[in-house]
Amino acid sequence: MRHLTSLKELSKSEILELLDLADNFIDSEGFIRRDPLFPDKKVVNIFCEPSTRTKISFEIAASNLGCQIIDFDLSSSSLEKGETLKDTIDNLAKMNINLCVLRHKDSVIHELIDQTDSMVFISGGEGSISHPSQGLLDIMTVRHKKDLDNSNILIVGDLDHSRVFQSFIDGMANFDSKITLCGPKELCKDVIDSSNLDYEEDLNKALKGQDVVMALRIQHERFEDKKNLDKESYLSNYQINNEKLQIANDDCIVMHPGPVNQGIEISEDVYNSANSVILDQVANGVAMRMAILIKYLSQ
Repeated sequence: MRHLTSLKELSKSEILELLDLADNFIDSEGFIRRDPLFPDKKVVNIFCEPSTRTKISFEIAASNLGCQIIDFDLSSSSLEKGETLKDTIDNLAKMNINLCVLRHKDSVIHELIDQTDSMVFISGGEGSISHPSQGLLDIMTVRHKKDLDNSNILIVGDLDHSRVFQSFIDGMANFDSKITLCGPKELCKDVIDSSNLDYEEDLNKALKGQDVVMALRIQHERFEDKKNLDKESYLSNYQINNEKLQIANDDCIVMHPGPVNQGIEISEDVYNSANSVILDQVANGVAMRMAILIKYLSQ
């Protein structure tokens, strides 16, 4: 039984297969079509961290495929009474749940996979390590506008704490686009030390010739110690605004995995501009998560 915890697990052909399958669910007018293939399958969403887009899009995706959806309410579950997540999973497996979408601040999904052979696991976000479905929908969004094998892609912001960033570069490692990293050194230190990707601290230099710009949120909740970040300095040096976007290619697309802090990572006018594909990412998330559910429920 296969599970989806990281895009490192997928080959290029498997990624392209998921991209093509997801595209098949988008009609000519951009609407997502329903296809109730799995009326006998049960899907549970366990989100131990807050989520809007990932949680709801997995729910819509499962509903579109005819699945029975179990919305696991953390606050009213026995986890609040001291039950362990391991015991919770054991109980859900005995209730014949077929697939679990799990988001957790710690890397617990692998241990849970090892304890049951009757339930498929899909990571809905694993600490700052991985977010495979987001990585896939981001790659899907890029492919709708650019060539995955011949584009210049810039990723800006809090790289050290972003699971979205990790999954995106894991998936894009299968393609030949050039990825450049940018952000304050105090938020990129681990990446600079471990990655073979180009890093440019100066955003004005980094933006030159870019086809894709992805901005990332500063993830204060994942800081192990207090970062001495100056908001005005960040806005001046790293916010993607109209003035800075002029440096990139005219048809450059702007992405953000959300949640977006408008006026921080991206200015409001860029968010609402023709260059922005941020809401396309949201729509693509439903189609991609339908593709993922089909692949992993069909085992």
